[in-house]
Amino acid sequence: MTGPCGEEDEGETLIQRAHRLHVSDDTVAADKTASTGGPAAPDLIPVANAGTPSLEETLGQQLAELQAQATLKSDSFLTSGSSASSKVKEGQGITISTDKEVVEHVGEPYSIRAIAGKGKGLVATTRISKGTRLLSEVPLFRVPRDNPDFKALERIVENEVNGLDADQRRTFFDLTNIYGNNHSQSLGIARTNVLPLGSSARSGGLFLEASRINHSCRHNAQNTWNENIGELTIHALRDIEAGQEITITYLASTSEYAERQRFLKEKFKFECQCELCSLPRARRKQSDIRLNKLQAIDKSIGTFFWGDIEPKTALHLLHTMFALFDEEGIWDASIARAYKDAYDIATENGDESRARVFAERAYKARRLIEGDDSPATMQMKQAAEELSAQTPQEMSKAQFANWLWMLDKASAS
Repeated sequence: MTGPCGEEDEGETLIQRAHRLHVSDDTVAADKTASTGGPAAPDLIPVANAGTPSLEETLGQQLAELQAQATLKSDSFLTSGSSASSKVKEGQGITISTDKEVVEHVGEPYSIRAIAGKGKGLVATTRISKGTRLLSEVPLFRVPRDNPDFKALERIVENEVNGLDADQRRTFFDLTNIYGNNHSQSLGIARTNVLPLGSSARSGGLFLEASRINHSCRHNAQNTWNENIGELTIHALRDIEAGQEITITYLASTSEYAERQRFLKEKFKFECQCELCSLPRARRKQSDIRLNKLQAIDKSIGTFFWGDIEPKTALHLLHTMFALFDEEGIWDASIARAYKDAYDIATENGDESRARVFAERAYKARRLIEGDDSPATMQMKQAAEELSAQTPQEMSKAQFANWLWMLDKASAS
């Protein structure tokens, strides 16, 4: 079960976000939610890295019979991932096992399995390295977004479903429908499972494979519409072990626990029990504090082009944001977006040396979560290559970080 959320923002610039926030504090972009009631921006002192707990969700049973013989090489932070992508076009490559609850994909790193309390979902059948493109899929059909005329939508969806072959229809009607008898079965399935085709797209896509991917507030995979290839891609955000469920997020942004639960219950009719939502109360409270700080920083950074904050202050806030990412255990599209924000700030400030470093980091992060052929990845690669300014040499790692983020007077030059 999934829905039209969690799509990457495709490289929204700071000036675009500044305009969005200036026009309305209630505006929500693809996966950038402006916090209207969060705390004030935190102090500019970087938060200490307290280490991150494991983010993987195990299924309790390792499904050893499905493990592949080959082991994918583990990738370190901001290194290129593998390509184990499944090209899903018109249901090719799908076989049904003797167990009717399992759909196996020959040669692919996952299978579709029944998961307790979630219906069906994707489960890794081998170790998947961080950055691996594990799925690339064309939409079965498209549905207009934000159309309040349900009768018209029913006609559109029915026409599309009538054009499917027998195998596609069988797989389509096996998808979850959270709307019961409120709509026709076809429209209910479509509304439940359609995924966005870009942050500003006027239509969503129905995917027989990607629509099976369940939600986690600490997801281990990223869904992105790739306009260059006309396909939805799924990339591993961290190493995923055989037997672990592959998850994406249905959230526009990871807000505090109560807000996440309210949204998921209202929009998708379920109570989330993921690793993050299942934390003990004391740890969950600390997580909520960090998440509220992150949203407050994000909103502050979005006002940079209106002159509300100085470049040095903005970089300090972003440095604090990265420390909070580490402490909260976040590694997703937020990383690439934050580096892109830092690049925009340095560029606006005429600081080509720092802009080059941030462009390179944004490119590497985008490449991991979207692939080399993504428009946003290609944009950041070009930006980095066009900058020739030199960075300081003969510095320790700590000294370089102080220079990069303007953390002291000596580093501000």
